[in-house]
Amino acid sequence: MRYLWLISVAVLPTGAMLNDMATPEARVARERDLYLAVLRVLDAPDPLQPLQDVLAGLVELADAQRAGLELYGEASAGRREWALFHGCSDADREEIRALTSRGIVTSAIAAGKTIHTPHALLDARFSSSPSVKGQRLEAVLCVPLSGRLPGVLYLEGRRGAGPFSQELVAFTESVARYLGTAAERALVRQELDAEDPTRPFRQRFQLEGIIGRSTALANVFAQLAVAAPLDVTVMISGPSGTGKTQLAQALHANSKRRAGPFVELNCAAIPEGLFESELFGAKPGAFPGARRTVGKVEAAEGGTLFLDEIAEIPLAAQAKLLQLLQSRQYFPLASPKPSKANIRLITATNANLEQQMRERRFREDLFFRINVLTVRIPPLAERREDVGPLVEALLERLSDENGLPRLRASPACLAACEAADWPGNVRQLRHKLEAALIHASAEAASFVEPRHVFEEAGPHATGPLSFHEATRLFQRDLLRRELDATDWCVADVAQRLDLTRQHVYNLMKAFGLSRDPQSAGG
Repeated sequence: MRYLWLISVAVLPTGAMLNDMATPEARVARERDLYLAVLRVLDAPDPLQPLQDVLAGLVELADAQRAGLELYGEASAGRREWALFHGCSDADREEIRALTSRGIVTSAIAAGKTIHTPHALLDARFSSSPSVKGQRLEAVLCVPLSGRLPGVLYLEGRRGAGPFSQELVAFTESVARYLGTAAERALVRQELDAEDPTRPFRQRFQLEGIIGRSTALANVFAQLAVAAPLDVTVMISGPSGTGKTQLAQALHANSKRRAGPFVELNCAAIPEGLFESELFGAKPGAFPGARRTVGKVEAAEGGTLFLDEIAEIPLAAQAKLLQLLQSRQYFPLASPKPSKANIRLITATNANLEQQMRERRFREDLFFRINVLTVRIPPLAERREDVGPLVEALLERLSDENGLPRLRASPACLAACEAADWPGNVRQLRHKLEAALIHASAEAASFVEPRHVFEEAGPHATGPLSFHEATRLFQRDLLRRELDATDWCVADVAQRLDLTRQHVYNLMKAFGLSRDPQSAGG
């Protein structure tokens, strides 16, 4: 898929900006601000807004008519397939798309050199171009970008203002050296967003607490879309640490009970002797020294009660929970009369309840009552595309929670995390990242690196491989075999392994796989 990146900034209708640049001090300050904007582009996980700031700053510094940053899928610059505008209305966008000259852009990309013409309409190289004649272009500065994709940084002067100064040309060339990679990174992010199968669900439901963009997660959201509006009991299944609590909260937030309370009870954390009072509450005299206590059922009145690890409920309490679901009534301890309950029940478990029923540790009638609708959360091993976004979100959250500098994961660290196995799922990933963030902050590192997250064995380590090490070796060898079999065509490898192209690139980085130059090209 080929893309175009274009941001266009329209000049203000007055000469105020030119007057602001009247003194050398003002110009130096403006150049300093532009360099700071470039630094923000290089450091930002999403460089869109900093890129807009750079272009707006260039327009102001140069007293230009407009500026554009463009990427193309081919050097001909004959077609722009995607555009993002700044500083113009929707009605102006189609006109803006044709403003920059294809001839000038193609010449700059083909030559790999800056094109600066004081008056394009009088320049024999470009005067016959329809866009030049149609727009009556005068001063144009077009600087090719560095990076994998052909692209330019484009400045168009105001009519009658004359050519751009040599100082401005040199400054723009300096800025352009840093923008190619940043623009490509923005395109990758846009491509991922466009291919995000969870986007339609995120537009309809409140799902901010659940991070990821995998197809597996989209399937979870599809199940949530069915279950959330209904006032029926839902059972969430899945391995430990996958985020069942977050999904239960999302079910509540998107239900008709969203205005009511969400009450959580971890059944595994309550001693057996206290479970009934914790769940149903107690009246004075229920046991020596007992006072009236509010149980979780009463606390959840009008809202949702979430019972996590429901397999750990004692058998005696299971009978009373069944009565609650059947009659919508319950008896607090020592209460002579029942209380009515208006709640929705959501349960979660990582246990095999069918096996527990066969072993008579879980009531069969209760199982069928709580298993009206089931939503399964897959482990991270089944949704590796979610690891990268999880790493970024967790590092930001952990930085705030611990009062540490906001450090991002390096590209190598993101790739290594995506390639790793996480048997403890999101919980394990969080704990590893927290320790890594602490170590990286103590070193005053600029990024969280793989060495902060993983304790790799030394080169002379002996003994059998761990499961994690053996899995990584298998993944590396499999990926290399597929790359060799497809003549290192990443698109073909992605199709054969049922992965996204970006995931294949990340795995290649994580395993240090690169093609032998001598074998390329036959």
